Amino acid sequence: KNSSIMKKIAPFFLLFIILSCGSDDNDLVETYEERATTVLNKSPEANPLEDSSLFFSNLSYGSAERNTYDIFLPKDGAPIGVVLFFHGGSFLFNDKSDTYEAPFDDIIKSLLSQKVAIVNANYSYLTSPNSEGVITSLSDGTLLLNHIRSIASSIDIDVNKMILGGASSGAGIALWNGLQAEHNAGVIGVVAIETQSTYNLYDWEPLFMDLSIDTITQSSTEFQTLFSLFYGGIVPTQEQLDAVDFINFIDSTDPDLYLFNTAGNIFLNADGTIDLNVLYHSRAHTDTLRGKAIAEGLENSGAYQETPDAFVLRLLKQ
Repeated sequence: KNSSIMKKIAPFFLLFIILSCGSDDNDLVETYEERATTVLNKSPEANPLEDSSLFFSNLSYGSAERNTYDIFLPKDGAPIGVVLFFHGGSFLFNDKSDTYEAPFDDIIKSLLSQKVAIVNANYSYLTSPNSEGVITSLSDGTLLLNHIRSIASSIDIDVNKMILGGASSGAGIALWNGLQAEHNAGVIGVVAIETQSTYNLYDWEPLFMDLSIDTITQSSTEFQTLFSLFYGGIVPTQEQLDAVDFINFIDSTDPDLYLFNTAGNIFLNADGTIDLNVLYHSRAHTDTLRGKAIAEGLENSGAYQETPDAFVLRLLKQ
């Protein structure tokens, strides 16, 4: 009887074995693209840089309206590190999409070709709802950092190989976060282009001849508006000024710095008007930051030594 039963079920076992052997094992393996799509809860989109990497846009890292970011990932995975970049715009305007134009597009393409993941973020404006001034914008950088850390292992990003970067106001976000031990775990470099040296604006006075912040606030409507918004519309306390005085955060344990400004140091035009580009982006800012870094024994670089992408790749490949 047992022999009869075995004869009846044997064909079913044989069919199962044949079907199992005939299946493609690759069908059971999740690709990196599929995994990234699952983790980010979004499908890849058309790449604005016409690169072969995976591109996901307008992902969320917080609850505020401008807590959004884009991410580029190597198509086959295994990124060698990640750069988190913040756009410029005086904390009042511009967008992460500006980074896909010159001069930053070529830098990003260079990094993507070397399998560096790129995160490109928006952040709260000074005029955004519920903004408490520049500290809100700076703290958005912390939110982004923590968000990327939370998903990093799922998309093969090494949280000990992160570099922060930005232009102008975005550079300030990168520096403020990159120079604080409570925020910069795993950050090995900061790229600051057209940066300021501190957001205690009164500490700009020694950098320029005859500069008085109070006088400029009275004579320039644009600067008056910025100053008021910068500290949440109130006269700042010393505690508030200290909290955004990131040059004084620098010590020998901080990540390497890449600093590059191009403007001179004459902020008054011949007609007596103020050149805000000079005031915001003078080489006096980077000279001051570099001096502090050297005094603390911190490694620093700039455009006279190497390009920003070369700096990033040098650190990530060490």
